[in-house]
Amino acid sequence: MLQREKSVLGLVGALYEGAAEPERWEDFLKLAAQEMNCKTAVLTLHDERLKNWNLHWNFGLPSEAIKEYNAHYGAINPAIQPLFKTARKNGSWHGLARTLTGESEYKNSEYYNDFGRKYGTYWGVMGAIVQSPETMITVSVVRPEQEPPLGQEAIELMGVLMPHFASVIRIYRSMETLRSMTRAAVTAADAFEAAMIAVDGEGRVVLTNAGAEKVLREDDGLLVSRHQLSATSPKEARMLQLLIHSAAATGAGRALHPGGSMLIRRESLRPLQISVVPFHANHMLAGSSPCALVFISDPDAQSASRASVLSTLYKLTPSECRLADLLLQGLDLTAAAKSLRITPGSARFVLKSIFRKTATHRQSELIRFLAGLPNLEADQ
Repeated sequence: MLQREKSVLGLVGALYEGAAEPERWEDFLKLAAQEMNCKTAVLTLHDERLKNWNLHWNFGLPSEAIKEYNAHYGAINPAIQPLFKTARKNGSWHGLARTLTGESEYKNSEYYNDFGRKYGTYWGVMGAIVQSPETMITVSVVRPEQEPPLGQEAIELMGVLMPHFASVIRIYRSMETLRSMTRAAVTAADAFEAAMIAVDGEGRVVLTNAGAEKVLREDDGLLVSRHQLSATSPKEARMLQLLIHSAAATGAGRALHPGGSMLIRRESLRPLQISVVPFHANHMLAGSSPCALVFISDPDAQSASRASVLSTLYKLTPSECRLADLLLQGLDLTAAAKSLRITPGSARFVLKSIFRKTATHRQSELIRFLAGLPNLEADQ
């Protein structure tokens, strides 16, 4: 295989790795810059609705450049609006940056004089994926003005990458949505004696935990209708919808409503206690991200056990739950292995799986995490 082909395959491989491991985006950008003989490559997210221009991953720019771009210069980058207009036609575009603005227009811009010259972003090849009428993701590989301009070879390479880039963004959106939902579930652990439902920016239900599903199955007071959480009482339904949509708008970055609480009456049991809070997914790539969490406290229900929390939220197996509980009790790994009648090697293997599922890295960190699950008892 020719060296050029191997390099391109390595570049495509790094691109797909970025979908699974976000920190690998920088590896892809580094390879892209090296392949095009440049010192800088960036991946940028643009959201016109939220007025958010975010240089999200980068190779070659100092941290102050990222702060300046995100705070001001992303909003006045003269290439963005023509790029958005062009890319909207077919959903994507790739080519030379100077074809979007022209040298004269670019050199007369505040962006060039105060940012581009300072950080050496003049000649560039860009690729863009339009996610919605308001959002666009771009990858750019750039050189300073003093170096030769990028040419047809760079355009062709970006053209090879673009179908893969589009696929990776679809994959990444799905995975980031799952990650975002996981973060919502972690947040729910702070009040896990309550059932939890997550809704997106439009108030649609996107995630329910086991406790919430149990409440909904009882069909007493609460229900889901057309993907919206509602109440059997029309008055309470209107109040609940207003509360959810206000909190979700805050989570989506469109409002400042802090959420609130209310009671939902039931026929034969005490009212359900409802608390709605905004939830910030903090990621523009996520699709149906949770934007608000609805906690449902049933005063007539029993509190959850630690094992049920770990099993429901983090998918720990029974053996993983038992080991976690022994470690929380103060046993070291050897003693815990003896109590479980497994070898220390097997215990280490189980512990690694617990670390992976709970996003912890050390035993002390895991203990702090377990101790932070409030009002929970170990299974007897």
